[in-house]
Amino acid sequence: MVKYRTKLGEAKRISEIVFAGSHDASITSGSSNAQTQSLDIALQAKAGVRLFDLRIAAKRHGDGSASLVGYHGSAFSDKKQTLTSKVSGSVHQLETSKRIMGEFGLKLSDMLRDAKVFVETTGEFLIFKFDKCTNYKLIAEYCITILGDNIYKAADNAEFSKQTLGDLSKKVVCVFSEKGLPEMAPLTHRDGILGFKSLRGEKNSVGRYDATYPGLQYYGKGGTAAWKIWKSNSAKIKENEDKQRKMLLAMARQEDDWAADVLGMMYWTSTGSVSSIADRNKQMWGDSGVSRMHELWAEGLEASISTQMERDRIKALEFGGKRRVKAYFPNIIMIDFADAGKCKSIIELNDVVDYRLAKAYDKYVSARG
Repeated sequence: MVKYRTKLGEAKRISEIVFAGSHDASITSGSSNAQTQSLDIALQAKAGVRLFDLRIAAKRHGDGSASLVGYHGSAFSDKKQTLTSKVSGSVHQLETSKRIMGEFGLKLSDMLRDAKVFVETTGEFLIFKFDKCTNYKLIAEYCITILGDNIYKAADNAEFSKQTLGDLSKKVVCVFSEKGLPEMAPLTHRDGILGFKSLRGEKNSVGRYDATYPGLQYYGKGGTAAWKIWKSNSAKIKENEDKQRKMLLAMARQEDDWAADVLGMMYWTSTGSVSSIADRNKQMWGDSGVSRMHELWAEGLEASISTQMERDRIKALEFGGKRRVKAYFPNIIMIDFADAGKCKSIIELNDVVDYRLAKAYDKYVSARG
């Protein structure tokens, strides 16, 4: 098992590293066009995943009880139900679902307990990203109660992208969509309830980074057009590659000091509406697929280095005694069916980015004489 804190050093900022993210992390069973993972949260974390993409809904059971679970697809809230939380004993009025277009997944309480044990025993960090959920208030309560001292609480002036691996050691970072935050009031980042914000605008335009925002700011979006069911696996894969390239280059060409503080998110995923996700995933992770992923990732890095080097005055950072160009690159690579082999291919990119940023700075200094 790779430990980022040991391999890269406690002083590395979260925006300076490359790590794996698990797409629809809780869907470990179900139909072939819905299942996206085969390992539970503990095993995904051990393999090298550090960010978990989660959609949570309240699933109503046949005995009248309900539980918070992951889902993939569309969950239809079809009944209001009073639930006494088994975690804290508080009473909640839930929007519960029995119907779903897709699949239900792992229980939230189990995922949080797995995460707590992992960070406590390894000293690593994990990020739980909650989007398109129902019952946000109860989800927040679960996170705070189950994680306890292991939930990451942000200070008012703590810019998340500049937090180090030492700062995040033994912490689970819980980030929620902007739409969900009002429902969780008065809980805030000081309690461990952070927001996340996508900086992707219309036609892949880039929104401005806010250094005062207490949460995750990222650029990237995944997926192919699920309704284009006539497309072959190869055509779907190419569609995703083209989409990722356009976004990577749009962000890489930002001539701003803050560009490197945005966490880049690249999707090497294979979700579709009808065909098998697992079959397409195998094609994407064959030898040629891994090479294409590395090339696409490097294309974004090199474009940002070129942009920064062409400015009148570059910004630089220092790590391990070496000055480095401060540039944007994809930090998080989202994957389906996470395993140690895929994560190793992603983790190895940390050596590439260290070498290229240091080399670019040396070139800049030499050119200035």
